[in-house]
Amino acid sequence: MSNLLFSRVPSNPVSLGLVCNFIAHYPPFDGYEFGLMVKTLRYQLDQQTHMIGSIDDVIVAYVGWIQTSREIAEAWATNGGPLNPFSGGDATAVTVLATRSSSHILPMIKKAKLINLDKSVFWKRDFIDNRGSVKRAVRKRDV
Repeated sequence: MSNLLFSRVPSNPVSLGLVCNFIAHYPPFDGYEFGLMVKTLRYQLDQQTHMIGSIDDVIVAYVGWIQTSREIAEAWATNGGPLNPFSGGDATAVTVLATRSSSHILPMIKKAKLINLDKSVFWKRDFIDNRGSVKRAVRKRDV
């Protein structure tokens, strides 16, 4: 795993195309509406709220998130409201995570966490086998 490198890419058509091509190979994203996924990924590239894992200049992992408020994320996590961005918010909501190998997940999450220190993290997981989706959170403790 030592050759797994992490980076963020600039927001341009080439980067968007590479990320879209990678994400399109992985469920559940391979079944999502094209326009919705492009809009999501473009936003993450524009806001630099993403990270790419690569090996030998080949994308092998992607994680993307939005910055939001804890209140918005809490409501979203309990199906009480939509997930909307909130610039400078105190929470992060992971909306896209895809990897070629499960061994890339933990290193990717650890690296992304360093970018989002002092924020509560929320995410939703969709399963391939029709189990439905599960929303989870790791809340920053108020000291």
